[in-house]
Amino acid sequence: MKKYYIPCVLALVALLGTACEKVIEFKGEIAEPRLTISAEALAGEPFSVYVASSVFFLQRVIDGKAYIENLDTLHGEVRCFVNGSQQSRRMVLQPLEVSINSLCYLAEDYVPAPGDHIRLEAEFPGFDPVWAETDVPLMPKLEIVSTGEWKLMEKSWEEEPDYYEVEMTLRVTDDGSYEKYYCLQPIAGYHYPPTGSDLVQVLQFKSSDIIFQQVDVSAFQRFDFQTGEALAVNYFPDDMFKGTSYEFKIQLLRVPAPQDLHFLGLNISTVNESLYWYDMSYSQQEFQFNLFAEGVTLYSNVQGGYGVLCAAAPRWIDILVEW
Repeated sequence: MKKYYIPCVLALVALLGTACEKVIEFKGEIAEPRLTISAEALAGEPFSVYVASSVFFLQRVIDGKAYIENLDTLHGEVRCFVNGSQQSRRMVLQPLEVSINSLCYLAEDYVPAPGDHIRLEAEFPGFDPVWAETDVPLMPKLEIVSTGEWKLMEKSWEEEPDYYEVEMTLRVTDDGSYEKYYCLQPIAGYHYPPTGSDLVQVLQFKSSDIIFQQVDVSAFQRFDFQTGEALAVNYFPDDMFKGTSYEFKIQLLRVPAPQDLHFLGLNISTVNESLYWYDMSYSQQEFQFNLFAEGVTLYSNVQGGYGVLCAAAPRWIDILVEW
């Protein structure tokens, strides 16, 4: 009798599992699609605006077409006004890229400059018009005061290439005109011997300076509107040295060996609050990876729809490699 006991129990459990299955009907309000515009104005670089339609969260999205199939590109329009001008800049729709989920409009006769005030407007049939405004921040003032010795780091495995830790002293000078954030990204272009390939990578760094205590430098990621990739970013605010010069130290980690380097430098950007708060909300969307985490709404400064118009002023500083 015992040899039939276990199969019977398993069959009963399976039957109960299927009997408890229930389809729950959604009785809430179905949100109508709204226009979404996303743009990051970088001083000195071409200006592009990405336009899409929002999709109700219960709608099944098989590919990116769900975000653009309702947009009438023949009668839709994106307008860009700079510094209060009544004449809009020419925004031209670019050819669709493979697997992209938004339309790209490029400003053919405008490149953002520090201090510019930008207003975006978008109108498409069947949608409420949307608009957003932002200011392009001033260029950052950062200099390398000194570079310490290159210290060889311990290898994780025997065949791993040599990596170094490099301490640097930097000085930032703030103009004090308004509250702002700075974004610091050490970047290396190098040859990777194990695969024989050339790579470009944002390097990690650490710092015990008080300016980094208010912001977890490992917690932020920037979403690239064009590629859809998330890039590590490191922010620090100016509230502790506003209107003055301030020196601080950082330690670059896992810097490739000098003989493998093609270039090494610092990408320092002044970013406005819109970009900072958007990146903060994007980085804290833990629900993407944790089913039990509370959802975080992405920051939006678009009126009448969704999205973000933000700005930054980037500057590149070469790090001289002495060996």
